[in-house]
Amino acid sequence: MRKTILIAAVCGLFLPVLSASAQDKINFEKQIYPFIKSGCVKCHRPEHENPDRPGRKVKPKGGYVLTNKEGIMAAEGEDGAGKFIVPGKPDESLMLQVTKSPLDDENHYPPEGDAPQWTDAEKELFAKWIAEGADFGTWTTDPDPLTYPEWDGKEKAAGTTETAK
Repeated sequence: MRKTILIAAVCGLFLPVLSASAQDKINFEKQIYPFIKSGCVKCHRPEHENPDRPGRKVKPKGGYVLTNKEGIMAAEGEDGAGKFIVPGKPDESLMLQVTKSPLDDENHYPPEGDAPQWTDAEKELFAKWIAEGADFGTWTTDPDPLTYPEWDGKEKAAGTTETAK
């Protein structure tokens, strides 16, 4: 009886810690994909018909499709530059490296003026998500991969996902 009570008490001590860590885990679909979609999907979405030139197909830039888990995890840089995402290793993840590189670096993405730049907070969150193991949860694909948020050319306000007014 005493052993049962002791075991229950010990388990009770650790239960809040387990619950808190599960709550703190980054949710890819809600916290990461929105800024991937706004900053990357305009150029890196599945092949589709060009609305301005019917009958012509538009291929994803560089061949990278970033609207589904498979495409994100399969993406690799040119000439062996590395995988876009290396779970558990943010410093080896090319996608994080190119968003953190200086704006005038030819390898910086997204190119200045093409899409909103990721904020420092988004880059930190992305690095943390990769460090946690790059868990996509139940997300596998964007239900509407050919659309992306319209961008008015204004940068996001520092530390937010909202554009500056």
